[in-house]
Amino acid sequence: MGFGLHFGWAVQCAIGSEHKVDVSYLSPHVNMAARLEAATKQYGVPLLMSGDTWGLLSPDVQVLCRLIDRVTVVGSEVPVELYTYDVPRQWRTALEITAPNSPADFHDASLIFHQIPPGTTE
Repeated sequence: MGFGLHFGWAVQCAIGSEHKVDVSYLSPHVNMAARLEAATKQYGVPLLMSGDTWGLLSPDVQVLCRLIDRVTVVGSEVPVELYTYDVPRQWRTALEITAPNSPADFHDASLIFHQIPPGTTE
C-alpha cells in the first residue's frame, strides 16, 4: 500500500438520488495524488509527494525528503518533481520497537526518540 500526496484545489460533489448518495472530488490535483499513489509501486517507496507538497514542508522536514524523479504526466506540459520521505535510521529503530504497541515498548521507543538530536538525518 502506498500513499500519494499532492496539493491543490478540489470541488466536492454529492452525486446520486434520495436513496443513494455518493461523494466525488473533481480536480486535476486529486487525479495527480492518485497517480502518485499508483507510482509508489514503480519506484518501490511507501510514499510519493509532488514538488508542490514538498514546498509546503518546513526546511527541517524537507531535508529528510529525497528527490526521486522529474516527470511530465499525460495531459500536462509542466514537469512534476517526485519526492519521498526517508525515515532516519534511529527513527526506524524506535518505530520497530513500538511494533507490539505495549506500554513498555512505547516507553523504550520514547527514550530512543528523545536521544536523537534535532535535525538528525541518519
